[in-house]
Amino acid sequence: MHNLAHMGFSLHSPCPLLAEHINCYWTIKAAHCDLLQRAEFMHPEGGSGIVFNFADPMQFNHNWLTGHCLVNGPTRRTTRLTLFGKVDALGVRFKPGKGMALFAMPLAQVVDTQADVSDILPNFPGQELAERMAPLDTPARIQLLEQQLLRLLSLDLGEQHCFENAVSRIQLACGQQPIQHIFQDMGIGQRQLERQFGRWLGMSPKQYSKLQRISLARDLLKNAQDNQSLTDLALQAGYYDQAHFIHEFKQVVGITPGQYLKRKQAM
Repeated sequence: MHNLAHMGFSLHSPCPLLAEHINCYWTIKAAHCDLLQRAEFMHPEGGSGIVFNFADPMQFNHNWLTGHCLVNGPTRRTTRLTLFGKVDALGVRFKPGKGMALFAMPLAQVVDTQADVSDILPNFPGQELAERMAPLDTPARIQLLEQQLLRLLSLDLGEQHCFENAVSRIQLACGQQPIQHIFQDMGIGQRQLERQFGRWLGMSPKQYSKLQRISLARDLLKNAQDNQSLTDLALQAGYYDQAHFIHEFKQVVGITPGQYLKRKQAM
C-alpha cells in the first residue's frame, strides 16, 4: 500500500522485543478519500495481521467490514483494499510463521480470511483495544498495542527450527529453488515439513515458494526497461516459458503481468 503516501500512509518499526515477530506497523489517515474506482493491492507475503479501524468501513475483496478490529490471516492471493470517506487505521503485520501466538490455532484454519476479530479470536480484546486507542496519537496507540502483544508473543509455542530454516531458504532463493532440494538438503521428510508449514504459515512450502517467485516478478515488472519483453522477465523470475508465468501471476495477483505493468505506468 506504499502508493497511498499522499493519504498519510506510513510504516513504523516494532520495539526490539517484538522485532523477531513483527515486520512493521502501518498507519493511514485522511479526512476524506474516494478510491472506490481503484482498489489498492495488498500482495501476499506469507504474513498475517490485525487492522484497527477508527473511521469509516473498509472493503476487502468487495466485502465491507464494519468492525473496529479486523483480522487478516495469511493470504495466497492479492487482497484488494477499497477506502471511502474518512480513513484512520492502524495495522500490524506479523512475519511469516510468527502469528501463531495471536491465533492459537494452526494458521491453515485462517488462511485467506479477513473478518471481524470476534468471529476468529473471541478471546482477543480487539474491540476494547480499539476503543482505548481511538483518542490517542499514533505513538501512544502503538505503545498500547505492544503491551498486549508482548504478553501474547511471549508464549512458548514449540520448536520452529526446521520450519524457519526452510522459510529462510525459500526467501533467499526467491522461490526459484525446487522444494524437493530443500527437503533433501535439510534431511527432513516432505510430510513433516508440510505439516509444520500448515501449522505455522497456513500454506504448503510449494505455495509459499510461489508467492516469493511472484514477489520477485512484481519487482522485475516495476523496474522493467522499455525494451524488455515479458519472456525475458519470465526467465529472470524463474519461469521456463511466458505462458506459465502469465498463468501463475494472474492466479495470485488477479491480473496478467501486462495489465500489472500498465497499472504501474498509469500510476
